[in-house]
Amino acid sequence: MNPRAKLTAKQAALYLGVSESLLRKWRGEHYGPVFYRPTDAPNCPVLYEVSDLDMFVAQRKSKAAQSAA
Repeated sequence: MNPRAKLTAKQAALYLGVSESLLRKWRGEHYGPVFYRPTDAPNCPVLYEVSDLDMFVAQRKSKAAQSAA
């Protein structure tokens, strides 16, 4: 998949293997992968870049490895 590809929250949740509600919770807690809204419109969807999702997973893996050591 193109690392610059944009995914909706639903698609990003599937990509990460988590629920869409967990992604929403993470956004509210300022945690999780980087996201953005293309416009300031109130109904504008949240989007994620595949490269940001991959980076989030990689960071979680390195933290888990450090905790196990």
